[in-house]
Amino acid sequence: MEIQNYLTTAKGKINNKPVKTFILAILAGVFIALAAVLSVVASVSMHGYSAAKLMGAIVFPIGLMLVILMKTELFTGNSLLVIPLLKKDIKLKQLLKNWFIVYLGNLVGSLVIALMISNTPLKDIVANSFIKITNTKISLSFLSSIILGILCNFLVCLAVFLSSNTKTIGEKIIVIFLPIFTFVALSFEHSVANMAYLSLGYLFDNSISIGKILLNNLLPVTIGNIIGGSLLGIIIYYLRKE
Repeated sequence: MEIQNYLTTAKGKINNKPVKTFILAILAGVFIALAAVLSVVASVSMHGYSAAKLMGAIVFPIGLMLVILMKTELFTGNSLLVIPLLKKDIKLKQLLKNWFIVYLGNLVGSLVIALMISNTPLKDIVANSFIKITNTKISLSFLSSIILGILCNFLVCLAVFLSSNTKTIGEKIIVIFLPIFTFVALSFEHSVANMAYLSLGYLFDNSISIGKILLNNLLPVTIGNIIGGSLLGIIIYYLRKE
């Protein structure tokens, strides 16, 4: 498996104007947030932990499918930009700039969907689930959140990389579905998805601490996502190094 296809994609990401990158990142945030809501709706009436997790895991991959097929900008997937960084095709400053813009854009997209969903009849169906999910996530230890973030983005970036080496939409759907299904079923932590989960949890229960949302979850999960995605990128680079 070659890295050239991904390098071509990465070059386009880095060369995009900041405004375009930000808009594409907002769209990615919207797609992932909608997938998060869909996963809760699909599993809300399921009895038993395993059944609920598996049902949510079956539908959540739709989010990354839309991200990839629409060629938008997702912070977690862009951890793979370490590959062109290692090849010295891009500079560290360019990578960090992309991550910053994309993270903010993903957050905006997630917040937009959270605010919209909280003002629809869906809130009566999913509110308790999002509150429970949020409380569970902010109760994780800092270390656990980092580890779960590492495992999650290792799989997400695997899906992103594999999709860059496929040609048909059907092939992309398959290689995206399997890793994403796995991380959701195993309750790994995805920073962009958590932007939606935690925002909705807060909107449905204002007693939830914003400080805990940021420090107990988003911060360590983001760190873990960067480590996990970058680790896969480093492995891919050295395995395919010419």
